[in-house]
Amino acid sequence: MILHVTKADYINEFKIKISFNDGLEKIVDLKNYIISKKHPFFQPLKQIDEFKKFHVHKTLVWDNGADIAPEYLHDKV
Repeated sequence: MILHVTKADYINEFKIKISFNDGLEKIVDLKNYIISKKHPFFQPLKQIDEFKKFHVHKTLVWDNGADIAPEYLHDKV
């Protein structure tokens, strides 16, 4: 099975509740991931108002082109 995100809801700060096509649901805190990224796509996401503007297209995607692999989100503790 190819893993992908089926639903995601913003919780607070950098936390998102994510549902996957294998049935797993979890809350993922992406603060350290977003803060550590130096790529220009992730710079605006350091602002909570921009971070909250994600949508689901098999993973989390932002309008500026930033995305995070569903495998990373799934395995994130």
